[in-house]
Amino acid sequence: MSTASFLGARLPASMLSRGNAMSIGEIVVHVEQTQAAKTRLAFAASVARAVGGRLVAISQMESRDWQSWEGGEQIVEWRQLGALRQAGLHARYADLTIVGQPPANGPDHVTELIMTTGRPFLVVPQYGQFQHPCRKILVAWNGSREATRAVFDAMPLMASAEQVIVLTLDAPSGDHGESPGADISLAIARHGARVEVVRSTAGAIDTGNALLSRVAEHGVDLLVMGAFSRHPLREKTLGGATHHVLRHMTVPVLLSH
Repeated sequence: MSTASFLGARLPASMLSRGNAMSIGEIVVHVEQTQAAKTRLAFAASVARAVGGRLVAISQMESRDWQSWEGGEQIVEWRQLGALRQAGLHARYADLTIVGQPPANGPDHVTELIMTTGRPFLVVPQYGQFQHPCRKILVAWNGSREATRAVFDAMPLMASAEQVIVLTLDAPSGDHGESPGADISLAIARHGARVEVVRSTAGAIDTGNALLSRVAEHGVDLLVMGAFSRHPLREKTLGGATHHVLRHMTVPVLLSH
């Protein structure tokens, strides 16, 4: 494993982005009457505070119990849903949508939303507490279109992070340059983020397991990755990193397709 660092604060001023062109103005969060939703709302509120975005809740709940939940005071608008599938309509016009991890033995509307809306989704695990969305972020970088989109969708979060780790797994030189991960790390660093490149190998395990292993190893708070470079059905049948991470995630994951 090798590492390299790019400290955004040390880049020449001419290389740093100006203005607020890349920002998160509106965050949509899906809530329901579960403990997992309470955790999700608290996490969404912390994201909204970190990036200065307005928080909109969408739900099939008729009650307003959420008003007493942690983070409920951050909600500026409440929208009623008839079905979870309708979340895609709201997600399409938001900068970021926060949803819960798909159930192990239930319909996977999350994959459908990711594949059909063209917007980034931040998926929160069913179990656990997550309070620091922008402290330490791991980017799963493979040079794909999906990974590129995920990086730039997550840029406002990374710009305010204490540390960003760009991870490459078994990346050959060539299309990714002589030093895989270096170019995208510089692109991130231009927004003021502190970036470190970690080049590693998956070894004898699959990519999904390798990613979750590095998440635990580096103690990160958020994983950023491209979603479904292969069709979801093919991933589910033959195995794929996105499907595995969605099923076994241990930290929130920002996914873009």
